[in-house]
Amino acid sequence: MAIEKQTSNYGAEQIQVLEGLEPVRKRPGMYIGTTGPRGLHHLVYEVVDNSIDEALAGHCSHIEVDINEDGSVSVIDDGRGIPTDVHPSTNRSALETVMTVLHAGGKFGGGGYKVSGGLHGVGISVVNALSEWVEVKVWRNGSLHQQRYERGIPITELVAQPDAEHSTGTSISFMPDALIFSETTEFNYAILSNRLRELAYLNAGVKITFGDRRLESLKEETYCYEGGIKEYVTYMTREKDVLHQDIIYVEGEKNGVQVEVAFQWCIDAYSDTILGFANNIRTVDGGTHLEGLKTVLTRTLNNVARKRNKIKENEPNLAGENVREGLTAVISVKVPDPEFEGQTKTKLGNSEVRGIVDSLVGEVLNEYLEFNPHVADSIIEKAVQAFKAAEAARRARELVRRKSVLESSPLPGKLADCSTRDPSESEIFLVEGDSAGGCFSGDTEIALVDGRNISFKQLVQEQKEGKKHFCYTIRKDGTIGVESIIHPRITKRNTQVIKVTLDNGEQIVCTPDHRFMLRDGSYKQAQNLTPEDSLMPLYRKISSTQDKAITIDGYEMVWNPRSDSWLFTHLVADWHNRWQGVYKKEDGQHCHHIDFNKRNNNPTNLVRLSADEHLALHRSHLEYTLHRSDVKEKCRQLRQKDEFRQMMSARMKQEDTREILSTNAKALWEDTEYKIYMAEKWLDFYNSNPEYRQQNAQQLYEAQQKYWSDENNRQIQSEKVKDFFKNNPSARQELSDLAKKQWEDQDLLDWRREETKKQWTPEFREKRRQALAKTYYNKTICALKQIEIDCGYVDIEAYNQYRLQTKDKTLLKLETFGERYFHGNQEQVLEAVANYNHRVVKIEPLTELIDVYDIEVPHTHNFALASGVFVHNSAKQGRDRRFQAILPLKGKILNIEKTDDAKIYKNNEIQSLITALGLGIKGDEFDPSQLRYHHIVIMTDADVDGAHIRTLLLTFLYRYQRELVEQGYIYIACPPLYKLERGKNHYYCYSERELQEKIAEFPSNANYSIQRFKGLGEMMPQQLWDTTMNPETRMMKRVEIEDAAEADRIFTVLMGDRVAPRREFIETHGPRLNLTELDV
Repeated sequence: MAIEKQTSNYGAEQIQVLEGLEPVRKRPGMYIGTTGPRGLHHLVYEVVDNSIDEALAGHCSHIEVDINEDGSVSVIDDGRGIPTDVHPSTNRSALETVMTVLHAGGKFGGGGYKVSGGLHGVGISVVNALSEWVEVKVWRNGSLHQQRYERGIPITELVAQPDAEHSTGTSISFMPDALIFSETTEFNYAILSNRLRELAYLNAGVKITFGDRRLESLKEETYCYEGGIKEYVTYMTREKDVLHQDIIYVEGEKNGVQVEVAFQWCIDAYSDTILGFANNIRTVDGGTHLEGLKTVLTRTLNNVARKRNKIKENEPNLAGENVREGLTAVISVKVPDPEFEGQTKTKLGNSEVRGIVDSLVGEVLNEYLEFNPHVADSIIEKAVQAFKAAEAARRARELVRRKSVLESSPLPGKLADCSTRDPSESEIFLVEGDSAGGCFSGDTEIALVDGRNISFKQLVQEQKEGKKHFCYTIRKDGTIGVESIIHPRITKRNTQVIKVTLDNGEQIVCTPDHRFMLRDGSYKQAQNLTPEDSLMPLYRKISSTQDKAITIDGYEMVWNPRSDSWLFTHLVADWHNRWQGVYKKEDGQHCHHIDFNKRNNNPTNLVRLSADEHLALHRSHLEYTLHRSDVKEKCRQLRQKDEFRQMMSARMKQEDTREILSTNAKALWEDTEYKIYMAEKWLDFYNSNPEYRQQNAQQLYEAQQKYWSDENNRQIQSEKVKDFFKNNPSARQELSDLAKKQWEDQDLLDWRREETKKQWTPEFREKRRQALAKTYYNKTICALKQIEIDCGYVDIEAYNQYRLQTKDKTLLKLETFGERYFHGNQEQVLEAVANYNHRVVKIEPLTELIDVYDIEVPHTHNFALASGVFVHNSAKQGRDRRFQAILPLKGKILNIEKTDDAKIYKNNEIQSLITALGLGIKGDEFDPSQLRYHHIVIMTDADVDGAHIRTLLLTFLYRYQRELVEQGYIYIACPPLYKLERGKNHYYCYSERELQEKIAEFPSNANYSIQRFKGLGEMMPQQLWDTTMNPETRMMKRVEIEDAAEADRIFTVLMGDRVAPRREFIETHGPRLNLTELDV
């Protein structure tokens, strides 16, 4: 559009004073939106907009913008220069007035500018207030005028000196105030260049030179487009297949409103890209100019279509989205008195603009289509195809809706929703892979510690009734434990599953990617299991006094894989209660089953009682059991039979009976006189019998050895020590003080240093011995288990032959193995081998699609199935269920850049996504008020596939739910790439550079380990929460659109049909990649 020079005066009297500058530094967000990077760059836009205003008035043709070496910015134009004469209202220079008084500018009153975007005085005064310093130079009336400001206050007087060249213009240099912009004061070259290029397109013929003078990034670019917005449209469609070569261009003015429109349709696009501007300000929220354009396009093309018989008389009109499919357009209006809705000027509200745009565009478009009938036919045919696709999409949509009505919940079955219903508090994480939402058929049974095996379906129903359940689990130290079950649910509907058959004949139906625990504590997906894999087993039995060292009958015992020994389940549950703080060990020596059912080992069914309380409780219970009259009579008759008497005679000879008699005898010792008498007699015997003294000492020594070799006894003593110091904090301090005082002795310190030096090598040897002992154990028991599988029993001869064949010195002889680890008890050796693991016999894919279930297990995140193996719980963990939801998406979603609405609605993953968000796909169905989450977080792995999935999701959101992007609802999670550990400290690093910088801080001889996270699944739940999902510690990126045209082009290049532009993009940007950081 040609720029006509205005002839009205522009002097001090045109500057209108509206209010002061004081509030700006106090509340900068009210004027620039934010003090983050967006607000920082907004300072540059305000200054540049002043120069653009001069260009709009026809007095400026060249604008130069520089990022200086010190990080400040300079903007220079060849306009008329800010007035410097004295302002009549302020009695100060007009320059100082516009620099220090808010709303003092050349637009107000109508005398300065006909149209304006940045507005002298409004923008520049805000920049002045928020800068550490500002230096202004004005060339005007044959003189150079200079003045410096600091934080909005003039530091120097306005100084003038002769200008021999008699040039005109303004130069403003400023340094952002770090006190205001605490996050950063560093300008981003790409962000500024995008805006400056946009301004050059919008103002045809204006030359903008942009330079970066910082030493690390010296560069300069010039933007000047004589074709204006026509070249802008060409720029946006250069990677697309255009429907017609000529760009349709409209230019006109009516009632002082200047309208400029350029548009073009493309074949390979299924949505529209329309950029609207008012007075050079991007109106991202639309406005009357865009409404007018959309209205005239729809009406005109429908009229032409009916006129050319492309739409029959009885057929409905084409909808607006049908007509605009594939359209790329730029509309720029210049309005003398713009009415912007909202503080950010993102929606034009002037009602008269709608009709002006409609009138001017309609006249030109009708004429163009009349003289270019082949173009009209092509556009209408594409619109008709879009209409038919929309109808197909509508029918598919109705099918989806009807299906949702028939289901119990319209939300996706695999969505793990949050409990809050306030969208402003809610977050949804879009994660890759259905492993985040497995896993078992509803009939699969879980082993519960209450003695039952119940199915997932039963579990869901019972928890709805308020019941609480506990399962077996493997703790972090490898010990068997008990943990609660929470959130049993259907995780996914109509899912493909497989059947896993174990070596014990049990069959498990689950999703292929559910993870099974191996004997070493690691996990492996079900579909990847082989007969060679050793699975973590669950073995249970009922105690019997016929077994050695067992003194109670009928109690459940569970195999402990860490010690390869049996533990009473009620003791394991008792540990859980003490760990949870339900009660303390000091509350009583006896562990009592509340419901008197000794097979129900739920922690909620256990209580600690003293011995007296426990016996009294059972005595009080006798009247309902043993002390009934019918029971007494039955017992009397039994005692009179010969069989009973023979049984009692044999019973008296049994060890447990002797123990009972011993207990009764010990009761005598409660009599004080008896204890004194017996003590005197025993001392006489002890002192007169040296052989007995030696025998007694030996017995005590052997008893202690036997007692402390039992891990259960060591565990009990450990708990006693912990409980003592917990309940006696002063004892800890007393010992600490005593130790500190003791170590003040210099002789003791010197001695200790020397002894430590001497002990280093033996200590190392001891650690090596322990590591070898563990290796010998694992290698030997694994080999014995394989022999048992191959032969059906532990064939000692076959095992010895295997040792000779392999020449593996870590395989111990069976006798040595038993002596070293099982105190010579070969029965325990065989039992440990039998209970060592389970294995997979066969894996079969199933054709039937079923609903699958899973649970969550706090802290340990694994549980035991009734079939005898441990599996991982649902991956919906590491989140706060109150406000965080997770939606797993299987594989890579549809590339919507290459398809239409009908195919989109048939895609299951996109259906799940839009249903979970609570929105329709686009058009009239798009209603942000129905959005269920205000934080939509894309969380993918840090590899190539993860980046591709992220790009596919962003493409869908940008094309079909762009308002979500523009309003700042879309985020990208930034999980760490590395975990760096040194000693007890660990650090998470988000890039290779950060990792190397952290390593450089360590001493040169430091020992450290590095873990590379290639996928989110490699993180422990607590790690995932700490690094990626905890709002207090995580790092996320919000997706923003700085340059809509460039964003549109990039999506077209990366995701479109044409290969050549994508190849060019890769070849251009490929050399910048650090291939060592590229995860392929």
